[in-house]
Amino acid sequence: MQILVSLVRNPAEVIPVWAAFTDAMNAVPGLEITLIGSSAMNACIRKHPAVTRFIDVQEEDWQQPFWKPAYWRARRNLNDSLGEMLQDESTVWIDPFGTPQTRAPLRGRPGRRVGIAHPIQPSLDRDYSSVFPVPVELHPVQALRVLFAAELGYSLHDLEPDYGFHPREQDAPVETDIVIDLRDMPWTVDEKQYFRERLTETNLSTAYLDFSNPDLEESTQLLSYWPLIADTRYILSGLNSTAWLAAALGRPGLCLCPPDQATSRGVISTHWATQKIINIDHNPFNEPHIVVESIIQVLQRHHQAP
Repeated sequence: MQILVSLVRNPAEVIPVWAAFTDAMNAVPGLEITLIGSSAMNACIRKHPAVTRFIDVQEEDWQQPFWKPAYWRARRNLNDSLGEMLQDESTVWIDPFGTPQTRAPLRGRPGRRVGIAHPIQPSLDRDYSSVFPVPVELHPVQALRVLFAAELGYSLHDLEPDYGFHPREQDAPVETDIVIDLRDMPWTVDEKQYFRERLTETNLSTAYLDFSNPDLEESTQLLSYWPLIADTRYILSGLNSTAWLAAALGRPGLCLCPPDQATSRGVISTHWATQKIINIDHNPFNEPHIVVESIIQVLQRHHQAP
């Protein structure tokens, strides 16, 4: 069975789809997944073992009105890349995100075109041959898993997601004590500086991630940090792509979420992780002096362990 999945550019939105890919891979023998997205996003998401093919597209071209040559050029290029899949009525097109850019490539295609229902703008549903109403209060990971399960006809037996990656070896070397991504943190500049200075007073090895390169998509920068995140002992991050990748790879740590979003939007660690990422969204537990002291205690215990 062949499914094509349209992707957005934000890796924090897309990484949770790995859990749906794993569910589908385990439930549908011979499943093949083709990604349709930017080259940077495809390079990251195709790491999942269920992905067999990817098609790079220029998102800007799909934002053009349908009467513009750029739109039809993008559609023709996609047709060439799809080849025989374009004529296969059994092909399932899944759009988990419902943006204008993810809807455009599947508009008017043969086969089933599946998306999430838009109760506020039902006219958008006409781009799909089938829509599924997913409750807005459902966590993003579970919403994606439910969408794929409903379309492909299988049941979800485990609420804990499996993102498709294996645990690291127990005796594998730890390169860094803590990897830190200060983006999306509920801290002021002074509070972030205090956190940095307090960590420098310890013997802990630290790595700060920098996503400030304007010439690179976030997914490209995240991919470059993958080995560092995979091999660290601990993670501290805001609610962003770093936290999601760490959760998918089973790394423990803290995710500082916006107020009242720890449960509804916070990251969910992979099912096999022995130590999970903890989502925090309230004072005083997300204050820098409490966060830094708790991290120091946790990591120093690792160093003291026999």
